[in-house]
Amino acid sequence: MRWKNIPKIRTTKGAIMDLELRVAALEKRVKELELLLDHVLNRPNASESERTEISAPAIEHAQPAPRPQLQQETVPAVPAKEPAPPRDWEHLIARVWLPRIFIIVFLLGVLWGFTAAVSAGFITEPVRCLLGVVAAGLMYWQGEAQIRRKRTALGQVLLGGASGVLILSLFAAHMLFELIPSWFAFVLYIVSIAASVFIAIRHRSQALMIITLLAGYLVPFMVDSAHPNMWIFAGYEGLFSMAMMVLSLRYAFRGAYFTAFGVLHLPLLISTLLSHSESDKPAVLTVIILQHLLLFGISLLRSEDSRIGQRITLFLSFGLVAAWTYGFYGTAVNDRHVYEWMLALWSLLYIGTSSWLYLQKRAFSVHVSIATFSIFLWLIFVLHADQAGSALLVEGGIALCLGVRFQSRLQQISGALTYFIGMLFVLTHPIHDIGSHETFAWFVLVATIGGLYAFYRSSAQKGLAPSRISLLLLWMAFILLLIFVSQVTNALTKALNSDYQHLVLSGVWAIYAVLLIVAGLFVRKAKANLIGILFLFVTLLKIIFIDLPDVSTAIRAILFIGLGAIGVGISRLFYKRK
Repeated sequence: MRWKNIPKIRTTKGAIMDLELRVAALEKRVKELELLLDHVLNRPNASESERTEISAPAIEHAQPAPRPQLQQETVPAVPAKEPAPPRDWEHLIARVWLPRIFIIVFLLGVLWGFTAAVSAGFITEPVRCLLGVVAAGLMYWQGEAQIRRKRTALGQVLLGGASGVLILSLFAAHMLFELIPSWFAFVLYIVSIAASVFIAIRHRSQALMIITLLAGYLVPFMVDSAHPNMWIFAGYEGLFSMAMMVLSLRYAFRGAYFTAFGVLHLPLLISTLLSHSESDKPAVLTVIILQHLLLFGISLLRSEDSRIGQRITLFLSFGLVAAWTYGFYGTAVNDRHVYEWMLALWSLLYIGTSSWLYLQKRAFSVHVSIATFSIFLWLIFVLHADQAGSALLVEGGIALCLGVRFQSRLQQISGALTYFIGMLFVLTHPIHDIGSHETFAWFVLVATIGGLYAFYRSSAQKGLAPSRISLLLLWMAFILLLIFVSQVTNALTKALNSDYQHLVLSGVWAIYAVLLIVAGLFVRKAKANLIGILFLFVTLLKIIFIDLPDVSTAIRAILFIGLGAIGVGISRLFYKRK
């Protein structure tokens, strides 16, 4: 029996050894595949296909291996951040800036060569102008050719240069050499400007449009006229500006739109400063009003579209209209009513427009802001300083409430500025008599601050306004009320001597602080309690630093006894409530 079992034992030992060898070989193979996989996946220049081809078989061979810990130690793959493409300096310098710089160099060289030829007597005056027109034609031909060959930057530079050379040639023929009359020069200027506008629209080039705009505004200055007519001058400038604004808006040229709107006022200002004639004012103001009415119409037609800044230009345009009107008529003694009635008409127009747009459920924030601004200017112009303050406070408060109600940031800014200026009017006019405009203005200030606090508090609960604004208004209301009460007290006690004035004022301050604390305890508002206690300490500081040096010993005793008793009683009241 013992000898029969020997082969079986050897067979079992041989199988175990063979199995161990197989496991060792498999582990060795798995380690090699892991090293290969790590090397390929971590190599930065390996392609995506190479990684996929090598990693897939490796994972398939590695899965049957009895290594459960490898499956648990998985690291999430982090996508590599793509590097930013390098800046193409060759394209930027050679194709964009090189033609722009060297076209100027080329023009300077041509100008100097032209000057040298003229000095030598080779080129007469008509030939000079003709060469300029020919050069403009060649530049236009080359510009179109370069754009067709996808060299847009170079082509646009050549087209812009062609327009400039053509206008300069016409200017030389008319102003310098007197070869063509004024009316014909003006017609040629208009034709050249129209051609330049056509080229800019055809190639959708805002740069060419802006260059054309600047050249177009200079056309009246390049016409020699012995008797210039302001109506013709202003009419041309206004019509040109409005036409270019419409075209810029049509083709979404934002820069050209603002240029066409703003640059109009520069030649009008220059002509006004040079003319010094009262008869020229209606022509200039008519053109400015027509431009504003165009913007007004655009805002009604495209009220939902603010891509190109129509709302901004409408507000700025009204400011310029008001400034021009005030400059022409607001400072004149005999014509002040013109400015007053203009502001009143603008206010009515924009109030009506805002109401109509609100009923139509369309955007009206800029219109109501302009109405606020117009009423603000009218009040300042019509009322005196002591009366304008209270009116501006009411207007600014209403404007602020409307801005919060309709979530209009522009209206909130307009209302805040109006209210702030009204507050400055009131603060700079203290109360001297009880029955005066100053007393009424201070009462309006305190009342409007309180009303704004209540409105902003309810708006903050609805999520329409931040809560910190209501807290700021609360502190302002308490401080302004204390100043108002102090001025009324001083006005009532101005017949008394200095000791009694200090005594009464300190007593009023103490009573004010006590009322705040009692009110806070009654409505259970810790902020009111804190403000009342703070004012009580302020009263103590007033007595120490202001009253003590100027009052008698008896008044000092009364002040300290009274204030001390109030402080102890208030403290006892808090203990009782607790």
